[in-house]
Amino acid sequence: MKEFDKPIILALRLKVEDRKITEVEHVVVRSLREGGMANLVTPRPGLLETIPQSERVPRDQMFKAADSYFDAIEQSNGNLAPFADDCVRHENGMQTTSNTSPVQPDSNGTPMTPGRLKLRAMGCRDAINTHILSYITKIQPRRLIVIDEEKGLVFGFPMFVHRGNVRQIKIVGVEGVDTIPMNFGPIDLQAAEIFAIRNGKIHEIEALGYLLPYNAKTGWE
Repeated sequence: MKEFDKPIILALRLKVEDRKITEVEHVVVRSLREGGMANLVTPRPGLLETIPQSERVPRDQMFKAADSYFDAIEQSNGNLAPFADDCVRHENGMQTTSNTSPVQPDSNGTPMTPGRLKLRAMGCRDAINTHILSYITKIQPRRLIVIDEEKGLVFGFPMFVHRGNVRQIKIVGVEGVDTIPMNFGPIDLQAAEIFAIRNGKIHEIEALGYLLPYNAKTGWE
């Protein structure tokens, strides 16, 4: 969408009871990076298709699959979540896993080293196992509140809490990358995330989020 002729991403939830809207919730992201704009032109097919009956799983299994993604991040253990081999994660339009295409220098103008390129190309499970997300203190509340069995989607508004005490991430298992500096203090990130689940495995993750002060509230407490 656009706001004052500038691109934004909008996540919107409506709660309807007796044909009346009883709740409205939205998250708006205004700071978009040029590198992610191409991924926002059309929706990812995996988020639109109707799942064949044979690939659907019960609602409680869908919930557990999506919720375990947050466990995996908190514990830096990608094996805790049922990631499919083709799982791809987008954040504010940016593809953050399984990148195999040529890349420009990073945001600081520094060319990508072979080690950073290898890290960038990893899938959802392997990337988490490197501890690249270990600067995230916890994800609470997780608020997985919409489950669509027909489309295989789980949607929620998790809050990513960053205590700010991690100044360097020690990367595990990636030759050429030992540490990555972290230069921000205590902050939270209000996210909206969609998980596409087939046969009990996470195939697509589409996330957006914006920064808030540390220990911010969601507005729904």
